Amino acid sequence: MPIHNEEKYLPYSLPSTYRLKPDEVVLIFDRCTDESLKLSKRIAKTLDYYQSTKFVELDEPAPGWASRKAFLRRQGYKLTENDVILNVDADMYLDPVIREHLQRIGRNGIGLISFGYLDKPYFIRTFIKRAITQVTPFKGLAGLFAFSKKAWLETENPESAKKILISEDSYLCLCIARKYRKEYFNTKTLHLRPNENTRRHYLRGVAYWKDVQEPSTIKMLLHSIIMIRPAVLKGYLHAKSMEEE
Repeated sequence: MPIHNEEKYLPYSLPSTYRLKPDEVVLIFDRCTDESLKLSKRIAKTLDYYQSTKFVELDEPAPGWASRKAFLRRQGYKLTENDVILNVDADMYLDPVIREHLQRIGRNGIGLISFGYLDKPYFIRTFIKRAITQVTPFKGLAGLFAFSKKAWLETENPESAKKILISEDSYLCLCIARKYRKEYFNTKTLHLRPNENTRRHYLRGVAYWKDVQEPSTIKMLLHSIIMIRPAVLKGYLHAKSMEEE
């Protein structure tokens, strides 16, 4: 869990993480200027997880990395001692059912499990996304997911990962999914800080072309219409036209 000034959300996200009964928890504190570190230690002690938690402060720059979040996450992954890693954010209230699925990783060629979540407060897109994952084969590959550390080290090119500006989580998932089986499960996890704005949607579209390597304009058009995100298509087409020129 990367953390940057998250004292508002940690009282919700961190206890929900400990409720999964993990063998270890790696918290990466990125240049925090609030009480995030002190609060995290207090929560860990209260819930008897202090000894099982690594509190890592990273203040140094990340030269060569386009995305600092990508750098922080991968530093955390390297510090884990277990093979199964659950990638979480500090603004997520996790559904305990997630633990039941983690044991599937490593069996029958499964290297990755992605979990659906609900944005809180609810947006119309929240219900559209849940409906799509229920009735179609299109599933999410980012945000909240668990994976095999061994599969990650085998499949992701470290130098390529450094070039990813956004959607670094999607990139990691796609790398693993090219070689290993992936699964998807909807959960009642709550995303407490949904970020829906035109600029973010535009950058998402750029990432679909440059980073995620989604070649289908039709898919992007459908995504933009169904999810009410016209800026996604705009960003996708702009990135595509720039590269083709």
